[in-house]
Amino acid sequence: MDIKSKFKENFEKIIKETGFSGKNFSILVACSGGADSLALLYLLDEIKKDFGFTLAAAYVNHRLRPEAADEAIFVDKICQQLEITCFSLEFETNFWDPDKKNIEERARLKRYELLFDLVKANKFNMLATAHHLDDQVETVLMRIFDRGTGLKGLSGIKSINPSCDFLSNIQNGDFFIIRPMLNIAKKEISDFMQERQFLSDASNYCEKYRRNYYRHKILPALDALLPEIPYKENIARLAENAARESGIVRELMDDFWRNLAAENAENTIFIPRNTIKSKSYDFWLTAFSYLFSSTVFVTSGVHRSPSTKTLHDIVDFIIKTDPATANYNPFVLERTKDGVKIR
Repeated sequence: MDIKSKFKENFEKIIKETGFSGKNFSILVACSGGADSLALLYLLDEIKKDFGFTLAAAYVNHRLRPEAADEAIFVDKICQQLEITCFSLEFETNFWDPDKKNIEERARLKRYELLFDLVKANKFNMLATAHHLDDQVETVLMRIFDRGTGLKGLSGIKSINPSCDFLSNIQNGDFFIIRPMLNIAKKEISDFMQERQFLSDASNYCEKYRRNYYRHKILPALDALLPEIPYKENIARLAENAARESGIVRELMDDFWRNLAAENAENTIFIPRNTIKSKSYDFWLTAFSYLFSSTVFVTSGVHRSPSTKTLHDIVDFIIKTDPATANYNPFVLERTKDGVKIR
């Protein structure tokens, strides 16, 4: 199947799952001017009349590179050719002061914050990003090798995210983050873009960034060592299976925590001592992992489970009976002989 047919099939699944099939809706594309995001823009532009949506793009200037201003102009020219609206967003001039620690994560969160604000201000129904199959493989491998991840981590990147599942400080869940190229390989995108202009960011080749190391060292090594094995597709299938199973566990865990919170008028959770004793140590490790990443109980910050060590500390805390208090952001745990209150 060629890239256009595959993309259209992916998009049909997305609009069915999000409930926009047969409706008029709008999409904002996060576009850096690179091959991946421009491919996404071109592919969406080709099918917008078939599906009845309007399209716009946004370029984000991170204020890290002097060429960013020219890149914004380049993206705007492409959008003019396609006759679609282009927005230009910028980080604050002092965003990186006084240092540039944890550049990748800080930039990612700020970029999404700006894009989310734009989506909500203009009432877009979807934000489309250009994550592709190789991105999915890199993500899953990094989580396995660098972190020793669990089921949620193996789920990798999702093709659809309600906004409230991504950054919990951006509320309402009134739009979706979509990734229609998640099963399309980088090579397919490169072939599609062969006759088109696009920008190349030198930082994408700097191996001090962990993802670039996987991209330029690990994946090419696997390509050479496993030439007959479709390992990328297999890892993507692993992520899909893990996401499905993790979703079921999340529903069960949300119900479990809701039941403990249902009778409490102070919007807190209380775990009776007999409930603590009735569940295994491993159960509580899993339960707290999902509590910290729950969109039901975490109302600010990023949805992310704490480290395995922190989870063990929490479970060790709740199984004791002497009075004590512990702070595990964003929760405070108060322990008594009768149980544990979480607020």
